[in-house]
Amino acid sequence: MLLFVIAIAVLAIDQISKYWIMGAHVVGTLGYSGAWSDLSGLRAFLADPTVALKNAIPQDGKFIVLSFTPNDAALWGIGNGNPWAVRLLLALTAVFTFLILFFSIRTRKKLTNLSKVIVGLLIGGSIGNLFDRIAFGYVRDMICTKFIDFPIFNVADSAICIAIALLIFETLFRKVGVFECFEDEIRYLFRKPSREEAAAKTKERKKNKLSRFEEWIPENETDDAEDTHDDGNDSADRGNGSAEN
Repeated sequence: MLLFVIAIAVLAIDQISKYWIMGAHVVGTLGYSGAWSDLSGLRAFLADPTVALKNAIPQDGKFIVLSFTPNDAALWGIGNGNPWAVRLLLALTAVFTFLILFFSIRTRKKLTNLSKVIVGLLIGGSIGNLFDRIAFGYVRDMICTKFIDFPIFNVADSAICIAIALLIFETLFRKVGVFECFEDEIRYLFRKPSREEAAAKTKERKKNKLSRFEEWIPENETDDAEDTHDDGNDSADRGNGSAEN
């Protein structure tokens, strides 16, 4: 439940902030009258010197400035202006969102509270930006930091970055986390032994000084090989007996 609450909260805050900056500011204050999905027209409008001066909304202390920017590229401007890169980015975002949602649903009872927070932030942020790319062809960014030279971002980007930071912390200092739960589920889907079973087999292999190949030989194959060997010996014995007679 915590996972989906966080995901829905992130998605709601992200979309409300985007609609506010686009509707109330760009359309209402700056006077943009074109279609929201018209990326070239929107960029031409924002590039006007008069509009550009009014686009930034300084906050107290000017540590953060709200400045609307349509972004059809990936992080750090990767693929900017390339239609094939935009399509590829959309496809990758959709696949990533589906996979993280799929495995989070299947492993939600195994995830710790920290893992649920991480996955919730990832799902909410990914769906928020994915909706933008499907609906408009770009992501609506508006948060610009003045104390550090950083690309303009939005609430969804912030949620994803926080999730990645927490994921690194969890990976370094927790024994069981998102990766471990997802790995067990992937092993289960491909009918492979779980991490615990694999670790137990590895421990047994090292104890008996067996090779990795010998560790994974099924017992029934070993029994069949022994039965075949015994049958061969019996046949040889019968052959020797016939020769003697």
